[in-house]
Amino acid sequence: MQLFNPTEYLKIDIASNFGMDKSSWDDRIRWFNDNENNLLQMLSQAKEPALYYAGVMAWHDVQKGLPSGYPISLDATASGFQLLAVLTGDTSAASICNVVESGKREDAYTVIYQRMLSEIGDTAKIERDEVKQAVMTSLYGSEAVPKDVFGKGQMLGIFYEVMQQTAPAAWELNEAFLSMWDSEVYEYNWVLPDNFHVRTKVMDTIKETVHFMNQPFDVYRKVNQPSESGRSLGANAIHSLDAMIVREMTRRCDYDPAIIMRCIAAIEEPREIVSDSDTRMVRTLWAHYEKTGYLSARILNHLKASNAAIVDPAPVWELIESLPEKPFKLLTVHDCFRCLPNYGNDLRMQYNRQLMEIARSDILSSIISQIIQRDVTIGKLDPKLHEKIMAANYALS
Repeated sequence: MQLFNPTEYLKIDIASNFGMDKSSWDDRIRWFNDNENNLLQMLSQAKEPALYYAGVMAWHDVQKGLPSGYPISLDATASGFQLLAVLTGDTSAASICNVVESGKREDAYTVIYQRMLSEIGDTAKIERDEVKQAVMTSLYGSEAVPKDVFGKGQMLGIFYEVMQQTAPAAWELNEAFLSMWDSEVYEYNWVLPDNFHVRTKVMDTIKETVHFMNQPFDVYRKVNQPSESGRSLGANAIHSLDAMIVREMTRRCDYDPAIIMRCIAAIEEPREIVSDSDTRMVRTLWAHYEKTGYLSARILNHLKASNAAIVDPAPVWELIESLPEKPFKLLTVHDCFRCLPNYGNDLRMQYNRQLMEIARSDILSSIISQIIQRDVTIGKLDPKLHEKIMAANYALS
């Protein structure tokens, strides 16, 4: 993975907010260097003018030797697509959303757009942003948006063919979620490895006729009741994992060194187990680890000498050793992560690690088993995908 110093990360951030976010790291730094003397004059051209201006002001502070406190932004490149790729071991999907290194900064939506054009010709009246909307929604089970974009004819068929070829396992998972729908249930529930309980109610639309001034009017409202079909399972499952990554990134980046020292002492010299709330949580989180192969950093807040005998020290050591050398504050908005430029390398490494740990885990089997209420094991198209992820350059970009 290409690493940078704090000054370079600030340059990258300014270039990204100007509109260079899909360019390579080197191109962004080169753009900044070429335009350094005209940054404020170019404000009206910036894609994100407020962030761009804040970054330029921070740059001026740096030039004066002043601390700015300005956090850079790094966004996941299609986080939902990334999660589908790592859950299924789909190397093809992983390669176009920067989960594995391809040698350049990929844009999954542009890749699919260009592959569609190669099938139907450059004269096709479709735009990249339209394809993006179709891809994003179709990966969560939507049929309406792709039909709105491509119609119901040949172009829609080509879109589905390209999706199946480009992301075969991710697309199959999307189809599988649709088939899991149970027409008799009122809600779906599953528990994630950090013991976050997901509860999604089935909401159906009912129509009632009311009368006003002797005229009938149809009124529609949502009620919690079983539905014959539904397309929300895939989206809810992936969004729940997106949220878990945010929680884990915060736990791992902004850890308490005193707690880590306590954990190290505990696993080196465990004592007799004492039953209390911390011990119960350690048992719970360890059970999730044994089920999924993913150990949540939440366990560090509860691990102590009086419950350390519950765990195998090796995975705990691996978790501790994977933490950044120094803790740092993190701001998150969905799949956008912000930190001081000093910690840009650590931030990217921690995000890559989340993708890697999910890729090598059995989280998908766990979620699906809970949805359909019977144990199943879901294989991966490439069981060794996780070995390639830590070197990825643009998973966060």
